Amino acid sequence: MFQPLESGYQQARALARDTRRHHLTGTVSADRLSAQQLFDLSAVLSFVEHLDVVVSEAIDDPEAQSQPERHFDLALEPRSRLQGGGNVIASDAFRPDSRRDFISLAMALLSDGKERQRTGAALLLFKSAETVRQRQPFIEITYFFLISALEAFCLTHMNDFATKNASEGMVRSLRTFGFDVEQDVLSRPERSIANFLHLRNALFHDGRFTKTIRLDGSERILNCSDYLFRLSMLVSLTVMKAVGFDDGHTNWDCWIDRQLLK
Repeated sequence: MFQPLESGYQQARALARDTRRHHLTGTVSADRLSAQQLFDLSAVLSFVEHLDVVVSEAIDDPEAQSQPERHFDLALEPRSRLQGGGNVIASDAFRPDSRRDFISLAMALLSDGKERQRTGAALLLFKSAETVRQRQPFIEITYFFLISALEAFCLTHMNDFATKNASEGMVRSLRTFGFDVEQDVLSRPERSIANFLHLRNALFHDGRFTKTIRLDGSERILNCSDYLFRLSMLVSLTVMKAVGFDDGHTNWDCWIDRQLLK
């Protein structure tokens, strides 16, 4: 059970999303909280907020929930928190059940060792969370975390490690989740998964943030800055799909139109 420290939305949000330091925003209680569960919960909450979230070590004292200020620091030493573009699950103030449902589904999947290994969803979630835990947001690292996680998840999901062109397997996988994606269509560059892979290769093999491609006799210049947000949101949406989350309010095409809620 999660018990927030603040009941007012504005104050709770200000503390939770302060990019200068970590504030104590609430306590979690359970019959048992292992080190692995605390690690997983920190990653899940960081994913939800797209902001680094710290979960402290467990304290075996029932008073810790009723009087948390006597057991935990109210704020950690100043430490910058990378702004990851805003939360990807609607806040409790607007959608009371959305975060609860997502966290429950994600923690259930992560607690099932066989399912965790079979689906590849855990790695997808963890790498997405790691992009917002960086102290310095290097584009190369962020992009690599995201595209490698998506590629590995899609190929695991399809159980297809033989296809030489990774974009083929990724498109097949993403389409099973209902995403409108293409492999390589000139008229739909932002939906063409091959373009995301072209940029990955340019970043890591050539040290460049742009890539010139030629398709059907035409030339196009791809710029990493045009694709990074879309990739980040596509990964986040795929995590939601992978854990079985759908609150009925998520715009599954927001990686294109930037409108998270419908």
